[in-house]
Amino acid sequence: MVASHEPRTAVVVELPSPGLPADHGLASLGLIMQLAGRTTAALTALAATVAWIDGWFHHRGEWIAIAIALGLARSHLHRVAGRDLTYGRHTADGRTGDPLHATRRYAAFGIAHAIAIGAIAALVFERRPASAAGIAAALAVWPAALAVVGRARRFTALRAGIPLGEDRGLEGAAIVMTVLGVYGVLSAGGLVVLLGRLSPHQRAHGWGVMLVVVFALLVVRSALQLRAGLAGLRHSSFDRPGELAGRYAAFGVISAFCVAGVLSLLAMSERLTPDAILGVAAMCWMLVTWPMIVKRYFNHRQFAELLAGDRVTHRRAPDAGLTGLGWLLAGHAALVAGLVILQLAVPPRFGSLFDGALVLGGLAVGPSPLDAGLAAAVVVLELATAAALIRMSDRRAAIATIYAVFAGIVALGPALPVARSLGHHVDTWTAIRLLPSAVQLVLPITALVLIHRAIAPAARARYRRQPAA
Repeated sequence: MVASHEPRTAVVVELPSPGLPADHGLASLGLIMQLAGRTTAALTALAATVAWIDGWFHHRGEWIAIAIALGLARSHLHRVAGRDLTYGRHTADGRTGDPLHATRRYAAFGIAHAIAIGAIAALVFERRPASAAGIAAALAVWPAALAVVGRARRFTALRAGIPLGEDRGLEGAAIVMTVLGVYGVLSAGGLVVLLGRLSPHQRAHGWGVMLVVVFALLVVRSALQLRAGLAGLRHSSFDRPGELAGRYAAFGVISAFCVAGVLSLLAMSERLTPDAILGVAAMCWMLVTWPMIVKRYFNHRQFAELLAGDRVTHRRAPDAGLTGLGWLLAGHAALVAGLVILQLAVPPRFGSLFDGALVLGGLAVGPSPLDAGLAAAVVVLELATAAALIRMSDRRAAIATIYAVFAGIVALGPALPVARSLGHHVDTWTAIRLLPSAVQLVLPITALVLIHRAIAPAARARYRRQPAA
């Protein structure tokens, strides 16, 4: 089974169009889909266990069980689709298969899953057809987007197999790692600083020290990821980025179990509910996921380098990884759009849950219609930027700049009153309200920097003089 995903060939292909890499950045999309598939599987398993502990199965238990089973199946298909986009697909007899087949299968199942969950929600939320329709629409956003990708005419040539990119997908993966690393350093680092401002009495308590240790480990972990991502943007070879990615993966797995152990001790010492202990297990699962994905990806690409040898020249991709950024923006926009739909559609008692999810997703909006309109405008501009980057349009820099400026203004709007209220002293719980705005600025700023960065050419063409007669 392992051999079926190893690179069989590394051939030179013509560029699909000026500025586009040979693989259209689909390897980066595959990495994002693998991360999303494994993460949603962990969250679905956690929800199933919590539902069983809290006795939800006593009320319409058969429908809840069906919803959980469908969610796990969707997460599995999502992960498999991402794997095929990253490593290719091979049939049982060793032939190259259509790598987009799993994507189209997931899109069809995802839309059917959204309809089924909407119908189940109509039974749970009695006399709330709008809520059921909103849940179905939110769950169908990303499968519908992938259905368009799987049927797009520009990808029909890739059904015989996705070729390796000119740089083997190094810069696209490096951009994804850089953005995620910045998110981690900023959020975990901000919490460490705020926990350090606790009173001596609070710091002397066991849970305060434990939380500082947990978030300090997450800061180091994110810093290692950021270092590996930046190395991938600077170097044209996999040697140094691969070494740093290996260090990040090793530390990421170790730190995940350390964090799980510390939080388990905290849960036991405070006599927390079983739900909290299950949350620790799910967190450990999610923390292990991304380092393992990164490790496999870099090992696969380095093996492809060895397999190709001197037959294929490793050179910088013509897009400098920007198509990978485009796929990341598209996935983030679909996530935020789904959360906004859920926030508007579900009953008010669930509103705070989706408010928190929007903050974690990098969009701090309130419940008012104006906030929802601003969120929709940010999503539209983000999708426009994603489309321009995926197509490597000539107007990509202008569109990305408009998106970054507008999203930055939307992020700074709620932060200005909080910043004024700080005055000459810094209150811990007031300062923590600045974190959502800071997190929301990460993606626009990184998109602006990456789209306008100066890229040194990896090679120069020269005319060869004819020897003298």
